[in-house]
Amino acid sequence: MLKEALQYLVSLKENKTYEIHGETYSDHELTRIEKHIDRPTSIEVNGLDSIVKLVKAEVGKTPTPIFIRVRSPRSVHVFGTLDQQMDRSYLYSATCDAPDFKEGWRNHESAIIELRSAFVQNEGTAYLLDLLSRISKEDGVTSEDNGVSQTVSARQGISLKNYERVKNRVKLIPYRTFTEIEQPESEFLLRLDENTQVGLFGADGGKWKLDAKERIKTYFEENLKELVESGAVIVMM
Repeated sequence: MLKEALQYLVSLKENKTYEIHGETYSDHELTRIEKHIDRPTSIEVNGLDSIVKLVKAEVGKTPTPIFIRVRSPRSVHVFGTLDQQMDRSYLYSATCDAPDFKEGWRNHESAIIELRSAFVQNEGTAYLLDLLSRISKEDGVTSEDNGVSQTVSARQGISLKNYERVKNRVKLIPYRTFTEIEQPESEFLLRLDENTQVGLFGADGGKWKLDAKERIKTYFEENLKELVESGAVIVMM
């Protein structure tokens, strides 16, 4: 009895196939055991220069070509070519740790601090800082805005009223991509409200992103020139 039971249990492990209406069926589900392949651990860094150093130091230790993909103005991924199993190793990634500019409204004091610390100084920041320096919460502000241009009235004391036409668009260079490259300049719509809030809204249709990605691509092509020319490294967007 015990022998028969054991034989029955063994038979349960056997893979049996059945032909039904011209199709072959199995009563067992088969699972493919993947072969173990040693792969490098992906490394995360914050600068483009770190990617350059890693690629130069380890280019001979992994199959070439090595691909550098500029995913966005704030992200770069580096990965290897396909192996015999049609898989690839993901080697490095870089994520920008510079402050990311947020369009929208900000209060008077925050706008001044941001213009001083989070923007490359140019004519646009000089214009805005001068404008904001002549407007305070105590003075109060009224505005006339037709959607094309805006006239702001800043009350000084109780009798003096100074009218000034505010620029509709201003060119600014916020820090919003890797610091190793020149930050792209773009146009912003400028608005001021009656509570001295400052509004900055992107007006270039996202062109700055394409400019930044192109500059990152150029950075790698220049700093990995020999490897790029030999075909060991391929830079793409």
